[in-house]
Amino acid sequence: MIRGTLASFSLFALALWTSIFFSGALPFILFPLVGLAFLAASAPIASINNPRLKQAGLMLGFLGLGILIGGMRIPQTPRWDRYPRLFPASPAHTAIPLRRVGEFRGVLAEDSTAIPDASGTLSRYPVKLRQVVSIDGQRSGSARGAVEVWVRGGQALFRGQEVTVYAGLRCSHQPGRFAYYCRAESGQLWGGAFPRRIDSLRAHAFLRIRSRLQRLDPPVAALMGALLLGRREELEISVYEQFRTSGSLHLLALSGLHLGILYLLLSQLLRFLRDRRLRGLIAGILLLGYVFLVGWRPSLERAAVMLLIAAVGYTLDREIQPLNLLGMAAVLLLLVHPHYAFDLSFQLSFLSLAAILLIGPFLHRVWQGHLPAFVGWPLGVSLSAQIGTAPLVLYHFGALYPVGVAAALVLIPLVTVFLGGGVLFVGLSFLPAPLGGMTEGMLAQGLRLVHRAITLCLDLFSRAPGLYVSWRPTYWLFLAILLLPLAEDSRIRRRIPAC
Repeated sequence: MIRGTLASFSLFALALWTSIFFSGALPFILFPLVGLAFLAASAPIASINNPRLKQAGLMLGFLGLGILIGGMRIPQTPRWDRYPRLFPASPAHTAIPLRRVGEFRGVLAEDSTAIPDASGTLSRYPVKLRQVVSIDGQRSGSARGAVEVWVRGGQALFRGQEVTVYAGLRCSHQPGRFAYYCRAESGQLWGGAFPRRIDSLRAHAFLRIRSRLQRLDPPVAALMGALLLGRREELEISVYEQFRTSGSLHLLALSGLHLGILYLLLSQLLRFLRDRRLRGLIAGILLLGYVFLVGWRPSLERAAVMLLIAAVGYTLDREIQPLNLLGMAAVLLLLVHPHYAFDLSFQLSFLSLAAILLIGPFLHRVWQGHLPAFVGWPLGVSLSAQIGTAPLVLYHFGALYPVGVAAALVLIPLVTVFLGGGVLFVGLSFLPAPLGGMTEGMLAQGLRLVHRAITLCLDLFSRAPGLYVSWRPTYWLFLAILLLPLAEDSRIRRRIPAC
């Protein structure tokens, strides 16, 4: 691999994200013109017989290609409305004026999600709009666009399920794909049938697994449902707040960490297969099934794409660079879902992993010889992720919990054991009673003890003070994102270990 290719591909992903993110702030034609100019300039520079100039030309070409493609992949709802006349008409529309809409119908684009707070559970429903009805019920017509529906104490619904909302619509000025938003009460949203059978089968399988978890004690089942299935409806508000104030809220968001834990567990369970490639292939397929079951999310999609690319490279006996994998995953996801450029979970997922890959090895070298490896590496990973995401977290929330670095050293091993026990518990629950009954009871007791340890650690770390700021470090955010790919150094490149 040519030195600099790694940074070039990361630069491509960064340019793609930047051009999409700012696509609404500047005239539409600017990004394609700049991209074409960079591409035209890169060709003669790369043709010069000089290694440094060739590398500079390659990087300039990747930068121009990212700007060109990103400028042409403007999401449905522009990020800014400074130049409304320069954008084509939005594909979102309603046959009835928004002020007259009193009811609308559609299909869920994603599973509903829940956020516990002091007033109860706040549920979010991304809906693909299909039909609107007037307030008096006399008129109805077709509609198109994405609606972000928020309901206090709403029920859990699944992707592909038909929904009817007895409330009005408003234009959304938030970045991303949503053209409209709606706030409704729990009795104003109703779930219906599944037009596609595959969505119905997925929801049925999800509910079956969730019902198996209900055999555990309610607090244990609630935490297991949040960590394993991504459902927080039953999680107590006090537990959610402890995760937040201990700097460990990322553990409740399904991400590459959860996939990594499950991959290690599956690899151990499949050790009876002698062929490592076959073992890795089966584990990868099972993980894709898990992602399909719990729902596609930016952080899970990133991990799944990286896993698939790494598996293909391993099968073909090709060298794999982790940061290169990260850039490939970002490019693929942004090309398919350009609105992810505005998604906070997407930004945090990629920024944290980039920081781990770039800053983690440096931190490990700093205290190498002073700390044992089993402490130094996890500490470097946790601290580098905290450093990389700090500007973004402060920008959006104005609060940071540094104790999360220490909390991760204790909670991640406990969560790993807890998730592994949960997977085994679900698997044994499908066995006949004589075979799985006794082992299931022992596992339930063990999970109860691990849950107790997790809650005690959360209570301890949540007592530590947080860092609160009244300003938003906007320049920190973009400076950190710009500098991470440029900090690439050959000494910290690492191959992905064989599975």
